[in-house]
Amino acid sequence: MCHFDQFHLFHVNQKQNLVWKGVWIAMVWSLWVHKNKVVFEQGKVDVEEVFHLAQLKSWVWMKSKLSHISFSLSDLILNHIPFIRIIR
Repeated sequence: MCHFDQFHLFHVNQKQNLVWKGVWIAMVWSLWVHKNKVVFEQGKVDVEEVFHLAQLKSWVWMKSKLSHISFSLSDLILNHIPFIRIIR
């Protein structure tokens, strides 16, 4: 909880911080799920899988919470859209 509270950007607005914290939550959640897969299902560590899952979760969350998001998941992945700058 302390790490989440410290994950705040001072140079962006409140909505942008909300998105940034959503990305943080997606990343932590993805790490947790992947760790459980490795530990309990004898999975293999796959950093790319964790990263792509976090991207997907972040994008799905943004699309559901912020109706004006116009970029696709492929735009986010392939073009590395700096989505924090897009959200106003």
